Amino acid sequence: MGGAPATHGLDQPTMESELRALAWATLLTPAFAVYARFASRRLRPGLPRLAALFPTFPVFVYLPCMFNSLHLRLFSTFFHTWLAINKLVLLALDLGPLHPSLPLLPFVLCAGLPIKVRLGQNPTKHSTSSPPPPPVADFFRPCARSVLLLSCLAAVYPYTGWLPLYALHFLYCIQIFLTLDLVLSSAALVSAALLGASLERQFSAPLAVASLSDFWGRQWNLMAVDLLRASAYEPVRARWGRDAGVLAAFLMSGLLHELLYWYMTLQWPNGEMLRFFILHGVFQIAERWARAAGLWRPPKAAAYLLVSGFMVVTISEMFFGPFVRAGTDVRLTEEASAMMELVWSTVKHLLRPSGMVSS
Repeated sequence: MGGAPATHGLDQPTMESELRALAWATLLTPAFAVYARFASRRLRPGLPRLAALFPTFPVFVYLPCMFNSLHLRLFSTFFHTWLAINKLVLLALDLGPLHPSLPLLPFVLCAGLPIKVRLGQNPTKHSTSSPPPPPVADFFRPCARSVLLLSCLAAVYPYTGWLPLYALHFLYCIQIFLTLDLVLSSAALVSAALLGASLERQFSAPLAVASLSDFWGRQWNLMAVDLLRASAYEPVRARWGRDAGVLAAFLMSGLLHELLYWYMTLQWPNGEMLRFFILHGVFQIAERWARAAGLWRPPKAAAYLLVSGFMVVTISEMFFGPFVRAGTDVRLTEEASAMMELVWSTVKHLLRPSGMVSS
């Protein structure tokens, strides 16, 4: 693991401080979502609606700063500073997943959480002879799987000092995927139960891809992909073409990750996140050109190995490097281990009265 000191400028999280920040976020996010729906129903798209929604943006920018836990700071950055603001800007332009005609509860949940209702489904038209499966079923399994595998990672990390850097960073990639999938699937699980609607999964199989286009376009964090497509790719593509649209989406993603770096370390970004995403955008365009010209058609196993190697090397050198130097990886691992210990101790405490575990 990284040998750098703990992340500068951030106090150690306490239960009291994080619960207080969570309470504020839980109060403010729905309140501003209700306001956004009220304002957008009364104002036409464009500058009038954007001007009405703009006062909410500084609050969503500030919310991650209320957390000292790096995990909560990361997810607040993603939920509030990235997604909520992006959705509200698109709402001001009459685009994106939010629309004033949405009922209040779906609007509030979609504004504050990374969820997306599955298109092409009308819950009022299900066949009476074969009722659909409960929508929560799609998300319970990934939640349980992620908890189990994250617990295994937490148990393995103390014994990884002998691993080469790339192998250790591959474990980091797995941890990031499992953590994101756990949180996003949990949010979707609760939302599906409340809405009674089926929601789309945000991840497919990002650790088993044979092309960069497949990874970034169809496997990884699909809510962010949809918003980048609406806010960057499609407007630029309409004017300057497909390749320019791809570069615009990766440029925007790189800038958002530079902001994430600042939130996580409180250190001024040095452009490595931006270079990482621009590099991947360029290689994705080159991959598509090579396929169209018949120059890139390797067997699936070879393509998987080449793409995985490219991902691991570039992520290790360009993406994780700034965080490792800031000591963020150490603190994230410590927080993850503490959380897994808390989860399992809580489970044991709940099962002890039944006699399933000994005291």
